Amino acid sequence: MANEILFKRVTTKEEAEAFHRVKQLVWEESGYDMEYGREGSDLYIAYINGVPGGTVEFTPYLEFSRPLIRNLFDDVVRDDMKVMELDSFAVLPEYRRKLVGHEIVRFMIYYAQTHGYTHGVAITAPKVFKSLNDTYRIRCEKVKDPFWYKGDEVIPALMHLKEVYDHLDDKKYSWYKEPLELKEGAMAR
Repeated sequence: MANEILFKRVTTKEEAEAFHRVKQLVWEESGYDMEYGREGSDLYIAYINGVPGGTVEFTPYLEFSRPLIRNLFDDVVRDDMKVMELDSFAVLPEYRRKLVGHEIVRFMIYYAQTHGYTHGVAITAPKVFKSLNDTYRIRCEKVKDPFWYKGDEVIPALMHLKEVYDHLDDKKYSWYKEPLELKEGAMAR
């Protein structure tokens, strides 16, 4: 039986607690120092068969990105780009290898297209950077040298998201499937 994966934007205190609980478990396992969702960000929980199992955070770059992110990317972000910061990408161990990370990447493209974001910026783990480029064929550029941050080496990456959603008919993006919109702000694969 396939897992049902729903994405729901965090709108209540209880959902925020579930979001941070999932993220904290994953980040502690990886040796990262915990960061909490920021004002102005859209926080999403990936529910797997009704249970919180993954998280992702989207932040409008110009309005709400942290000084660290602005220092890394201000010199590469151009006026013709609409940029979001991606953060809090986390999947609980029991849901890995069950396509949850894959669904989060698909949801990221859907979110970018729906909100008109042309690019994403993030500080990514090297294996995530490699996967975005090699598995998903999302063009990610390393914009600065890798550095140590909150427990791991990270790569400052600029993701060309519009290139993906403008060319979804290209067979290299055959992994993409638009989520179904459900009542109460949830999306399903």
